[in-house]
Amino acid sequence: MKKKLLCCFLFPLIIACKKDSAKTTSNLPEPDTAVIGNSYAIVTAASSIALDAGSVYRLGLAPYASFFKFDRSVKNGDLYFEAIGESAKQFRPLKFFILNNGTGKVVAIATPSEAELEKFNEEWQR
Repeated sequence: MKKKLLCCFLFPLIIACKKDSAKTTSNLPEPDTAVIGNSYAIVTAASSIALDAGSVYRLGLAPYASFFKFDRSVKNGDLYFEAIGESAKQFRPLKFFILNNGTGKVVAIATPSEAELEKFNEEWQR
């Protein structure tokens, strides 16, 4: 009887505490073509993110030894920041748009397509 009563109280608590972690990454808006016009795209997962100065963060992407810069004050910056955090925690790939000028600045983030996800998974399984 005690076990049954305990389960009745614990089950709703467990259900209430679970949250949908894929919600942020699936709701990323398509980046503006004017913003990503002079950038290249990389589909990979974030390995780390750390505050650099002000609203600028140092972003580590999985296969790269160098850091990229992410400015949280860009359009949709808070949404991008949440998606990067989920990517780093769960090794979930995202599509990062990085400027071509050699600064390593991430200007936009999008949800990768199914084909890009398959390619990413195949590369990481090798």
